[in-house]
Amino acid sequence: MEVALGTIIDAIIWTDENGKVNWSNATFDHLVNKHRLQVFGANVIDLLPLSKNGEVVPEHLHPVFRALKHQLNATDIYEFKRLEKNLILEVSWAYVQIKNTDSSAILVIRDVTARQTAEVELQRHREQLRELVEEQTAELVAANEKLKKAQVQLVQTEKMSSLGQLVAGIAHEINNPVNFIYANLSYIQRYTQDILHVLKLYQNYVVETPNNILQQMQEVDLDFIIEDLPKTVSSLEIGAERIRQIVLSLRTFSRLDEAELKKVNIHEGIDSTLVILGHRLTTDGDAANIEVIKEYGDLPLVCCYAGLINQVFMNILGNAIDAVEECSRYYSDRSLNPDCKYQGIITISTASTTPDWITIRIADNGLGIPEHIQHQLFDPFFTTKPVGKGTGLGLSISYQIIVEQHHGKIGCNSELGKGAEFVIEIPLTSLLDSRE
Repeated sequence: MEVALGTIIDAIIWTDENGKVNWSNATFDHLVNKHRLQVFGANVIDLLPLSKNGEVVPEHLHPVFRALKHQLNATDIYEFKRLEKNLILEVSWAYVQIKNTDSSAILVIRDVTARQTAEVELQRHREQLRELVEEQTAELVAANEKLKKAQVQLVQTEKMSSLGQLVAGIAHEINNPVNFIYANLSYIQRYTQDILHVLKLYQNYVVETPNNILQQMQEVDLDFIIEDLPKTVSSLEIGAERIRQIVLSLRTFSRLDEAELKKVNIHEGIDSTLVILGHRLTTDGDAANIEVIKEYGDLPLVCCYAGLINQVFMNILGNAIDAVEECSRYYSDRSLNPDCKYQGIITISTASTTPDWITIRIADNGLGIPEHIQHQLFDPFFTTKPVGKGTGLGLSISYQIIVEQHHGKIGCNSELGKGAEFVIEIPLTSLLDSRE
């Protein structure tokens, strides 16, 4: 039996009732670095001082006395210093009492230093792997968000490109006949004046007008025609000129000939956008038209992608009109404020704030934007409009155009009940310089 126990790789000791060694195997002797004769009769606590978390285990908590005093059978992990080397030991103990003998304890000790080190190293690798996975996951999420934004931008760009082509095509088709009409109106005006002059001469020199002609003059109300015909031709000229200006604004807005970086007049872009949105600035009902106040500063030409900048103006001015319309509906409810007469106002101001930057401010006197959602305004798909009314892409795309594509800035100042103001800042030449 003793020979069999001596061959076990775990260290084993058997103590008496006082915790002194009665027997040990060679593995234990080697563990404590003692000769067999030094081990027999020695106190286990002296041979095997243990620590836990860097603190020495007191005598009453040592495994040998836990077994003897409390008659416990258990296993725990301890630290043991041997020849300047720190070992991790797994100690199992058992209370033993053979019939007609005193109590004793058996300790089985296994060196698990390598296992513990491996577990610590494995845990470290797990933590590194977890951090790596989290980092790569975050990168994938960011890449996915970037891809989604790029896809949204691509879709909107294609839409704007299609819109630009449609607008340019319509403008071209309208322009040709309008130019023909406008060019001939001057001749019609001159011919009309000549005919009226001849008719006046005839009336002055003919003393007695034949009855049939006099009857016809009365039937057609010749006096009214003579008075109204020049006015009618003049109205036609004004209308044709208005159509020409609208066509010019459509072509300016589409900017198909300015898809590349180019120095442009920002005010022309704003004005052309207002022409496109003109039908929304006037109302057919009892509500007053939306007043647009322009406070244009003296701006130099700005290097930009004109079509994209016009898209930003379209998005922000469209939102401003929505805000004013919402506020108008709010005040039109007489149960809220029967005496209030609301006048929607959109103010557009421009200025050269520094030698290298310009600022464009578009403000409305709508209901304003709550402070707690202002930080979300430029997030993709975020919208405060009802389902089906807004996509939540307009301001997000505007942010990409201004910040990412033009290296500019865009922000919003708003307070509930006091409207909202969007501020756009664009560098004058940095894009052109970087391209060169």
